[in-house]
Amino acid sequence: MNPDFVVADEPVSALDVSIQSQVLNLMMDLQEKMGLSYLFISHDLSVVKHISDRIGVMYLGSLVEMADKKDLYSNPTHPYTRALLSAIPVPNPNRIKKMEPIIGEIPSNVNTPKGCKFHTRCPYAKDICKEIVPPNKEVGPRHFAACHFAGEI
Repeated sequence: MNPDFVVADEPVSALDVSIQSQVLNLMMDLQEKMGLSYLFISHDLSVVKHISDRIGVMYLGSLVEMADKKDLYSNPTHPYTRALLSAIPVPNPNRIKKMEPIIGEIPSNVNTPKGCKFHTRCPYAKDICKEIVPPNKEVGPRHFAACHFAGEI
């Protein structure tokens, strides 16, 4: 079929780590040989970091941050992205990593909150967040975040 674009929705989520690695390596080999582009959907941020060039982070069906891999992992600007990245385990028992916990219940995706969808769980939320949907603004080259305070936090 020779596709140019492949949607891979949680392609390695149910596999053990050694099989995950084999599948990811195969996907990257195919990408290089066939010039494929992937839309790789995953909850595993370590896997996402391994296979992606550019990453979009979603919350309740909305894109909250998008950036090149290196920039997103080194400089997350949306509070949800920051919390997700802080939860990635560090494989060094001597290194202590500060986590940014996400408190509260996830709102209904059918009846989402007014304004920023993340404001009910965001430690930085202000009144504007409860009323106005934040625009997707450029906070750096090719780095966008949908937060009223992106780049300030």
